[in-house]
Amino acid sequence: MQDTKETLVKLVAAPTERTIIQVPRAVLASLPAGAVDFGALVAMVQLLGWNAVFAAVISYVLGGVVNYVLCAVWVFPNAPRNAVIGFTAFTLLSLVGLGITGASMTLFHSIIGLHYALAKTISLALAFCWNFTSRKYLLFRRN
Repeated sequence: MQDTKETLVKLVAAPTERTIIQVPRAVLASLPAGAVDFGALVAMVQLLGWNAVFAAVISYVLGGVVNYVLCAVWVFPNAPRNAVIGFTAFTLLSLVGLGITGASMTLFHSIIGLHYALAKTISLALAFCWNFTSRKYLLFRRN
């Protein structure tokens, strides 16, 4: 029983360099970050009457803060020592993911003609691949 508990703790909570454990953690970390992003967007537009584009930028940054903290604490064991520099690099890498999303939505929906929901699903997968790989090997790498 003790071995099972130790194994579970290693899978769920212990720092790890194993990609097979980091990928599901990164997916799970994206869920609350996405909820904060979307919730803040709706609140700023519906409750505060903000411009939707401006609100989307602010909500994206708020979701990014949540995602950065979860990645630094739970997904990747080698967070940068300077949180400001780490978050700035994290955000710049995420902007590339945002560009991948825009370009792939244009390709799959606007040019090829796939339904927008399917195009978005493909776009999310491509952006996730970039975000995870760039964070693991560029930002949260072992020194």
